[in-house]
Amino acid sequence: MVESPSAASDNQRRWSQVTQPAGPSKEPSYPVAPASPTDRFIFHEDGLQHERRSQIYLSEPIWPLADRDEALLFRHFVQKLAIWLDPCDPRKSFETIVPQRAGTCPILLNAIFALAARHLSHISDIIDPLLSNRYHEECLKHLIPMLDHAEMVSDENLFAATIILRVLEEMEVKNMGTDNHAYLLSIVAFVRGGNRFLTPGSLSAACFWVGLRQEIYSAMMNQRTVWISLDNGLVDRSLEPAEDHTWANRAVIHCADVLNFCFGDDAHHAASRWQELNEYSTRWTKAVPPSFRPLYHDNSGTQAFPEIWHQSSCHAIGIQHHLLAELFLARFNPKIPRIGANRKVAEEEMTERIQNLSRRILGIGLGNQWTPPALFTACMAIAGFGDHFHSRDDKQAMLEILKITERDHARPTETIQHMCK
Repeated sequence: MVESPSAASDNQRRWSQVTQPAGPSKEPSYPVAPASPTDRFIFHEDGLQHERRSQIYLSEPIWPLADRDEALLFRHFVQKLAIWLDPCDPRKSFETIVPQRAGTCPILLNAIFALAARHLSHISDIIDPLLSNRYHEECLKHLIPMLDHAEMVSDENLFAATIILRVLEEMEVKNMGTDNHAYLLSIVAFVRGGNRFLTPGSLSAACFWVGLRQEIYSAMMNQRTVWISLDNGLVDRSLEPAEDHTWANRAVIHCADVLNFCFGDDAHHAASRWQELNEYSTRWTKAVPPSFRPLYHDNSGTQAFPEIWHQSSCHAIGIQHHLLAELFLARFNPKIPRIGANRKVAEEEMTERIQNLSRRILGIGLGNQWTPPALFTACMAIAGFGDHFHSRDDKQAMLEILKITERDHARPTETIQHMCK
């Protein structure tokens, strides 16, 4: 191993070993990077004691990676996992910007390695699960101290690393048995403390939208309000002409607003708020550009769910979140009688509407498997509204979606599968 200069700080010496993640003494079957050349990981910036940012960045990018196996992990993230995070981002930030930033940010690089290794260990037998743990631990060793300082909560590269680690945390629910929400809380902190750097077109903006979708998933699964603040310059609830990704993000915001209504303290006492949200949903449907119409829609009834194709990922995700919002508005409609002869009729109408909306979400998931988030959103609909289906064929078709999602993408769906069964 190339030794650090004698004048280097302890922090420098630790970073000089970033390609050797700490872990168990037993070497994993899938090797980590060799010790050399580690000199590329040594800091050369002046004023290390005066600026914390210099503690987390390298003076030069590390390219090319010295180890082929790490390069494979990196490429797996770029080619297979970044698409999970970029569906509504025209810049494809996690596919293009984040990988380049990782060249000088070892925290971000280790987050990428950790997620890629964990995903591959779930969908194949060529990766030792311990490898992901080692990169994860190395990442946390340096990330956690940085988050103790208020100024670092405006560092968008650390924000991106936290987003990636949240995906890992979601994936680990299968092994842990519970969702610790640790990184979700960190995302909340980044949004709360980073209004000044949440600017349109920035990496921080891309992180905000990914984090919000992650939080919507958690809020729905736990039947609670959305923790992330929706009070910043990125949030647009207007219906003015805009780019398609903006319309998709408007649907995501509307979905968060609906969840806040449904699971907030005043959900059962705010008929006017329900009416306002319902009217927005109707106006969004009328104003959304024609590009959001399906490329193909087979609703012949020969399958449990319609086959729906969309042109781009932002169309699929935007429509699905819009439909999710409509599902919750149908379920929490304050106009449904609580008692009386009309209650049963109203509930039957509600069930029919929920089934129709759910079928569309699931059809979009199945018809657009090239963008995995469409399947993930379909699983959300099954988790939230699968109990409104009673046909054996419908339940079997939903189970198949859940199995595909877990088998191909390592998203934990076992709990929802048991609910369906």
